Amino acid sequence: MDAVRALIALVVLVLLVRAARMAWRHRQVSLRVWRAVRPRHVVGSVGLLAVVLSTLLVLLTVVPGAWIGLGSLVGLTGNAVFAPLEGVALRADGSGAAVAAPSPWVVAGVLAFLALLLALLPWLAFVEERVFREGLETATLAGEVTSALRFGLLHLVMLIPIGAALAIAVAGFAYGRLYRRAYARSRARVTWQRPSVAGALPTWTRPSPQQARAEAVLATTVWHATFNSLVVLLVGAGLLVGWLA
Repeated sequence: MDAVRALIALVVLVLLVRAARMAWRHRQVSLRVWRAVRPRHVVGSVGLLAVVLSTLLVLLTVVPGAWIGLGSLVGLTGNAVFAPLEGVALRADGSGAAVAAPSPWVVAGVLAFLALLLALLPWLAFVEERVFREGLETATLAGEVTSALRFGLLHLVMLIPIGAALAIAVAGFAYGRLYRRAYARSRARVTWQRPSVAGALPTWTRPSPQQARAEAVLATTVWHATFNSLVVLLVGAGLLVGWLA
């Protein structure tokens, strides 16, 4: 099992490096996302995280087999993205006890890994929002629910339990609602344009559907990236508190 977990951690690192190259090419997207984050995004993401965690707890408690996932077969206890940290957080002797006092090099490595994740989150969230949310302005409620379920179940490839995937679908539904609201707000915005010809009357224009979709995707990306950043920060804080305790 240790060999399988080490292989998964290696694969995750390789994929993150490849994602970093793509994110660097589109770094302007990440910069726009970070600049758009406001306190309401942080507060809202805390509330959404509470809802997601509550849903997960209910599912694990009530639904038989909700704890099953590909990760449970190889001894992973969480998202595969954090697989490189599991080997750091647990003793190498297989006892499963937490490491009490890691070396400064280990702490630096953990912080570097978390920093890489934080840097990648806006781009990764943007890609997911374009895939799962773009076009939802015309979807029915059933279409929104289906899209949210697809979004959640896709995360099974991250080796999380089925219950966690369904809980993530709740976040996906929330992002869909935010997308539709942002799209409607964008389409309702009227902009005055100066006439290009002397003597002509000014014109009032609205964003095209394509422009409104792009703005709505960016709006939900901000929420998505903020939520994921909160999770990464909480994981990092949990490790550091455990080491200092």
